[in-house]
Amino acid sequence: MDGDSRLPFILAILLLLCAAYFAVAETAFASASRNKIKTAADRGDSRAETALYVLDHFDRAISTLLIGTNIVHIAAASLVTVAVTRLWGLNAVSISTIVTTIVVFFAGEMLPKSIAKKYPERLCKATAPSLRFFMLLFWPVSSLLTLIGRGAAALTKGDPEISVTEDELYDIIEDMTEEGSLDEEQGDLISSALQFGEVTVESILTPRVDLEAIDIEDSLEEILSQVKSQNHSRLPVYEKSVDNIIGILQIRRFIKAYLREGQSLDLRTLLDEPFFIHQSTNIDELLPLMSKNRANMAVVTDNYGGTLGIVTVEDILEELVGEIWDEDDVVEEPIVSLGEGMVLADADESVSDVMEQLDYEDPDGDEELVNTRMGEWAFEQFTSIPRVGDSFRYHELEITVSAMEHNRIRKLKVSLLPKEEEGGEEA
Repeated sequence: MDGDSRLPFILAILLLLCAAYFAVAETAFASASRNKIKTAADRGDSRAETALYVLDHFDRAISTLLIGTNIVHIAAASLVTVAVTRLWGLNAVSISTIVTTIVVFFAGEMLPKSIAKKYPERLCKATAPSLRFFMLLFWPVSSLLTLIGRGAAALTKGDPEISVTEDELYDIIEDMTEEGSLDEEQGDLISSALQFGEVTVESILTPRVDLEAIDIEDSLEEILSQVKSQNHSRLPVYEKSVDNIIGILQIRRFIKAYLREGQSLDLRTLLDEPFFIHQSTNIDELLPLMSKNRANMAVVTDNYGGTLGIVTVEDILEELVGEIWDEDDVVEEPIVSLGEGMVLADADESVSDVMEQLDYEDPDGDEELVNTRMGEWAFEQFTSIPRVGDSFRYHELEITVSAMEHNRIRKLKVSLLPKEEEGGEEA
């Protein structure tokens, strides 16, 4: 094979490299995070600025890439066909076409795109300057193709465009926190705001068993003694049963009225109208409802109309900004690290918070589970009321009942086991 015969094959190899370049550029720009590129551009990265320009004119870029890809594919196939015909005749054309197709598919498409998918931002910035040149070179043809494409798209009704998905927002917040653009508290606050609409009243209420309430049939002396023994500014009042809450008593109003009227005081005249809400209500819906009804406390009902617990405006705000401590509150950590991959958690804490403390990710990705309270999850694993020391396993976690109060779980010890001791979920 002389130099003239080798030239078409050399040119075909160069065209194959060009095809690989176009494949890399297409996949990199389609996969890259615009927000990461923008962050790099804001820091003065000139290549990121060029990449951002390409992303802002993505229709033109796609048209340019399609034009370039088709040119090099057709040119490579034509050169190989001409060279093979000269060397071995027309009988070898079919075999050369099959071989060329396979080579172009693997070396010019699949392999480059696989690499670009793995390093999208890096390759996006690397190919941006040259791609911008090709966008300028093919501008007349790409403009015509873009115009035709938009005209065709206008004839069909598409789905509404979403600029940033919720998962992408979480990734952006995490990246900005890791890079130092946001401190940890700001990142947590933004994440809480995004999750705010997904939280139901049931997950933040004060449960019925912990409910401090006044029986309307009690004497005024008993009620006064009960009021003195706690630090709440308001208490629900019930008649005969906690399932029948008839009003909300403001403690300050009660004390003033008692000092003024004494034993002649009629407690019913001091009660505010109770505000009821179902357990499935989302807290982002509840907050404006409570504001509209000027209610600081809502009574949460179950599916049978019974009292499940109460929720206050403070409970809702704490879900957004974190724990709000009063001067009378006793500071107690809900999740305490015991070292060596172990924590002691309150039964009221969510499974997700405990897993996060242990830096453990749920292998099943069960969203319903991670939003469940630890005590509720633990009870579901046993066929009878558990006792202190009873335990169960969930993948690499071992959960042990640490403290009980009557028939209620108060504390749980959660241990992260070595992978070889993974026992699966079993009660």
